[in-house]
Amino acid sequence: MNRRIFFRVFAGSVGLCLLALVAFTIYTLNLSRAVSVDALTRVLQSAALTAKVAVEPLMAHGRTPAMDSLVGAMGREGRVRFTVIDSRGVALADSEQDPSAMENHSLRPEVATALRGSVGTSWRLSTTVRRWMIYVAVPVASNGGVVRAATYPEELDAAALRNGRSLAVFGPVLFAICLLVAFLLTRSITAPLRDLAGVVRQFAAGDFGARLHLRRHDEIRVLADAFNAMGERVQELFRERAARTQELDSIFSSLQQGILLLDREGRIVRANHGFEGIARTSVVEGKTLWEVLRAPRLTELVQNARVQTALQIEEVTVGERTVLCVVERMQGRDELIVVLNDITDLRRVEAMKRDFVVNASHELRTPLTSIVGSLEMVEGHVKGEAGRWLQTIRRNADRMAAIVQDMLLLSRLEARGAEPSPGAVDITRIVEDVTGMFAHRAETQDLGLRLTVADGVPRIEADGFLVEQMVVNLVDNALKYTEKGGVEVRLAPEPGGVLLTVEDTGIGIPADSLPRIFERFYVVDKSRSRKLGGTGLGLAIVKHIVNVHRGTIDVESTLGQGTRFAVHLPSGKLTEN
Repeated sequence: MNRRIFFRVFAGSVGLCLLALVAFTIYTLNLSRAVSVDALTRVLQSAALTAKVAVEPLMAHGRTPAMDSLVGAMGREGRVRFTVIDSRGVALADSEQDPSAMENHSLRPEVATALRGSVGTSWRLSTTVRRWMIYVAVPVASNGGVVRAATYPEELDAAALRNGRSLAVFGPVLFAICLLVAFLLTRSITAPLRDLAGVVRQFAAGDFGARLHLRRHDEIRVLADAFNAMGERVQELFRERAARTQELDSIFSSLQQGILLLDREGRIVRANHGFEGIARTSVVEGKTLWEVLRAPRLTELVQNARVQTALQIEEVTVGERTVLCVVERMQGRDELIVVLNDITDLRRVEAMKRDFVVNASHELRTPLTSIVGSLEMVEGHVKGEAGRWLQTIRRNADRMAAIVQDMLLLSRLEARGAEPSPGAVDITRIVEDVTGMFAHRAETQDLGLRLTVADGVPRIEADGFLVEQMVVNLVDNALKYTEKGGVEVRLAPEPGGVLLTVEDTGIGIPADSLPRIFERFYVVDKSRSRKLGGTGLGLAIVKHIVNVHRGTIDVESTLGQGTRFAVHLPSGKLTEN
């Protein structure tokens, strides 16, 4: 490329030099000829004026031998052809021809100009001697005649030949000088460009420390300085990128979760140590996911993510371990990121905790039943201060029994693989029965309890017992935390299911407590909950029942004004939990 640039610039410079030399030669030859013609014209004019002085006295006598002899002698002496012409254009004498045989010259250009009183010049073919000649005619004022001097152009040709020979010697020398200048100028332009190209190749090869230093002060120096500045910036950026890449690689490798990148063909492009630990092999890159992990459900999630382009999250079994798998397509690229989080120990702990709660609840239920039964037998026979103590014991025993019952129900709902017992449920009848169950309690608390059922409420596919427990907990909770006003229960159909709303005018829930109200044992007002016998498990049970039925629950509350729970339950068949 550099040689092509050199020869291109050099050839262009040589072409310009050659064109300039040809133009100079042509111009010089033309100028030389013009100068020669002008000089010869002046010489002929001087000769004609000199001859005019000599022949003017004789012109009054017309054609005479004396005039012929004088004109012939002047022509031979000055090697110039002289012609004397009267005012009518008749030749009176000629140094080379017989004037009597010559034509009338009044129409000759130079003669016509001289007859009008001016010096006339002409370069033309002579009709008398049949040769090209240069003519200069001067007027003779005393008699209106003309004296004309003429010569042949051989002198001009000789001068042009001499000038051509001089240019033939000088031209090659000048052209050689031009070639040398063009070569040096071309090299001065292409040499730094060649150096710059070399530095660029070093950059392309990964040597970002290469620099170009020039001593010249022109546009190429500006280009070199800009390139050096760019090199400094690129080197700095690559250092930052290398440091960041190393940092990200360290983070990527040290993550406990298994992370891998799959290309469009399903081959592993990159994986961290966490994934190698799950796969129990360190040779994974370039292999397909199925070759490394024999987990059919994981393979299905990867295929679904590639087809549906949606985030896939699911627990899968890999060998004897439980793994939470997240598969997502990279934005703008046909590659997938797979994150595997080994939750085997977490699920084992959850199972142990659940088993403990179930076992403890079962073990506590029998003695609590015995305690409550014994208290019922004793309460009627104990009066006074001891009776009040027995009432306190009975109230706390009932509360413990309720907690045990709720814990058993919650454990059943949380059990992995637990499913509801679905059937066609008349939710309208369930809500009416539960509302009627709490009517007396609302009247006792001097609260209003109103039920509104819209037309067209469909039956739903659900577990009737669990739905009843959900409604009971919502209404019970609303009555517990309402001191004045009342509770309104509304049931209405909606697209794809039903909407159950329980709204009260109670104390409300603080905004910072709303995200936590569905946690187990979380109560907003602990003293009020203990006073009313709350277990802190009611809303947790409600949330689990809604989740089991693939529904959703929303809550809105304003402190001091009331709370509204909205439950959306689908009417179709329950899918596998």
